[in-house]
Amino acid sequence: MRRDEPELFTKACQLEKTINNRRAALGKDPVYLTRHNAPLADGTPETDVLPFDHNDGTCDSGWCFT
Repeated sequence: MRRDEPELFTKACQLEKTINNRRAALGKDPVYLTRHNAPLADGTPETDVLPFDHNDGTCDSGWCFT
């Protein structure tokens, strides 16, 4: 989404910030729209990577072991 639909990605980042601002006002922990437990803008690479190579030792796609 960051590469193909940057306007939509920006809206998703804004939504995440709005959600977390409201949660903070309620005294709750933040939530994130990525599996990396980090803000969307920080948890997604700006450059293209192979779908199975995140350089973090994981293989979410399953292609690593087929």
